[in-house]
Amino acid sequence: MTKENKAVKQSQGGMTEKVVSEGSDKRTGESEVTGQAANVPGENKMGVMPVSRLLIGMSLPIMTSMLIQALYNIVDSIFVARVSENALTAVSLAFPMQAMMMALGIGTAIGINAVLSKALGEKDFDKVNRAANNGIFMTVIVFLVFLVVGLFAVDGFYRSQTGNAEIIAYGKDYLIVICTCSFGVFAQITLEKLLQSTGRTVYSMITQMTGAIINIILDPIMIFGYFGCPAMGVKG
Repeated sequence: MTKENKAVKQSQGGMTEKVVSEGSDKRTGESEVTGQAANVPGENKMGVMPVSRLLIGMSLPIMTSMLIQALYNIVDSIFVARVSENALTAVSLAFPMQAMMMALGIGTAIGINAVLSKALGEKDFDKVNRAANNGIFMTVIVFLVFLVVGLFAVDGFYRSQTGNAEIIAYGKDYLIVICTCSFGVFAQITLEKLLQSTGRTVYSMITQMTGAIINIILDPIMIFGYFGCPAMGVKG
């Protein structure tokens, strides 16, 4: 050991004490601290993992999730186009309302994500729980808004864009279901952002992939009536 690490000073009472130097090997100390922190139970990986590894590990699943999310309308359009041209037009006209749903859902969820991530960094777990609870409550409120829209405003929404009775009928079949059953969409977005804020982006990607695969499988079955399922057309 060096003199610095074994420095001894004479105390006033005639006793000696060892003074441990703070200037020991910093690289070893930092690696030990990082290794210990990484193994601490309950320690969030975003506070201890190297930035480059963290960036790749978190960004790729999020990018994949967004890509899969963008496929929903494309898959719906592919199958609905086989019903009729007016059916496809009706689904296309519903896009502004769906975009508004996604904007409110994702905007609210990103706000929850930011507050929750900050609270995790501060290790303020009471604030973490409050952020999650308040976020879920806001998600329910947003759903109730679109539930009311789905029950009372869809007809007026389509009549403001077209006078074609068949397009309006197809559009109501489609958009009423989208709005009144939108709780699943909002819940998925909120829970996905909660997982992302804790660094568990792989799980959010798995939920998106599961939903997309189920959607691809059930679309033709419910639209065209395969395997004994009644043919529901655009509503399916």
